[in-house]
Amino acid sequence: MTYPFNGLVIGQAGRATRALLDRLLDEANTDFPTWVALVLLSDADIPENELVGRLAERLKVDRAEAALTVARLTQEGLTGPGLTLTQEGRARFQHISDGVDTIAALLYGDLSAEDKQTAGRVLAAVTARAEAELAA
Repeated sequence: MTYPFNGLVIGQAGRATRALLDRLLDEANTDFPTWVALVLLSDADIPENELVGRLAERLKVDRAEAALTVARLTQEGLTGPGLTLTQEGRARFQHISDGVDTIAALLYGDLSAEDKQTAGRVLAAVTARAEAELAA
């Protein structure tokens, strides 16, 4: 059986996958912008101005909206001084990250390594092209 490769099927896959992530985030009492900020901070502390810029770019929002997300991190006790993840912030990141791994295993686990490599390469190329188009 052949399957169409078009914007509709890509969009459906993206929306279905995002719905699973949104369900996980709801269970963790975390909105998507906060999750993106936690991911960015999971590897290293980032100066506030840089974090605001990176969030604005990734979320396709203005800097003011991204700054509100950064402020919420501290209000919720997820970050401390210098935007360092607190124990609660690290625990929340790990809980959601583990859930994302579970979702990925459910959706992609039985695909061949070659199919996963191809999908990863194609989606990275499409993302880069879309980002370039948005920047133009």
